[in-house]
Amino acid sequence: MTPAQLKFLKIVTKEKYFAENSKILLALSGGKDSMTLFNWLYELRAKLHIELGIAHINHGLRPESDFEEQSLRKMASDLEIPIFVDRFTGEFTEQKAREFRYHFFEKIMIAENYDVLLTAHHQGDVVETVLMRQITGRPLRSLQGIADCQPFAKGQLIRPLLKFTKEELDAAVFYEDSTNQGVDYFRNRIRNQLIPELTKENPQFSQAISDLSSEIKMALTVINQRISELEIIDEKISYHKFISQTKELQHFILQAFFAQYPEIKVSKKKFEEILHIIRRPQQYSAQLNKDFQFVKTKDHFYIEKRKLITASLEILSENPNDTSFMEVYLPLEGQLEIRKRQPGDQILINGHHKN
Repeated sequence: MTPAQLKFLKIVTKEKYFAENSKILLALSGGKDSMTLFNWLYELRAKLHIELGIAHINHGLRPESDFEEQSLRKMASDLEIPIFVDRFTGEFTEQKAREFRYHFFEKIMIAENYDVLLTAHHQGDVVETVLMRQITGRPLRSLQGIADCQPFAKGQLIRPLLKFTKEELDAAVFYEDSTNQGVDYFRNRIRNQLIPELTKENPQFSQAISDLSSEIKMALTVINQRISELEIIDEKISYHKFISQTKELQHFILQAFFAQYPEIKVSKKKFEEILHIIRRPQQYSAQLNKDFQFVKTKDHFYIEKRKLITASLEILSENPNDTSFMEVYLPLEGQLEIRKRQPGDQILINGHHKN
């Protein structure tokens, strides 16, 4: 057993990633990272008491993609390992390809009763991800890097190689994806241009970013413990408990609150506006997107699904023979919401209020 393989076995055993007799589905691209993980799992499958299957996506981006698919099919057949393959279609973007892959993996896990999905993300992927998020102005919470374990489908998504450098991955047979060497995609520019330059300044740059990511994760654990002490009933946060916290903690509480709704994207400007409003005693509501709105009452704040008016309207005319229409034009920012008048509503026209 190689030192790297022994390290892998110790990590898997310590973290208790697999229960006995777990069905493991490995996302196998054919590259060095995933082939290394496949080799280690295959050789240790009896010791770990696992049943192994592999899933492969043919992205069709290179002439050799079909050859690699056939080679992986043959390898799986020779080793009597189940293999599941799909082909990406449509316009290629990194995001679309990622969504396609994970949708396919989820479908296979559910249909074939797999307990765990494994991917071969390593320390280098953590560094790239942290830098990408930092460059694009993502919040502190996103700089934790990549989680080693999270819920997925009916089981878990586990990334057991996050503590391994690229150099520790020792597969002798693998397929090199030539598109990884280009600079057409954001991640590739980070990997092939930015990181090498930063490593010249600090040869331990990748380890430093990995350590920073771990420290952020620990800091957020402390913050989350404080957040868990708040009064949250039916996904509503107590206004009085919130306002009693420091302004710094209020910021992170609201950030964690919005993180529960991945379908809602809140700009930094909107976030600061909502945070400012929450700190004031007035009741408030704000549209977040076409489906959700933020609501603050005197006791709580929460997010609710917006209600659509489905009832028909009937217009009654006092004089059916004399009907006229008047057009009124007002500047409109955002989307139009129609509701009944509420106490305190005002109209602002040319800087003047009208009740």
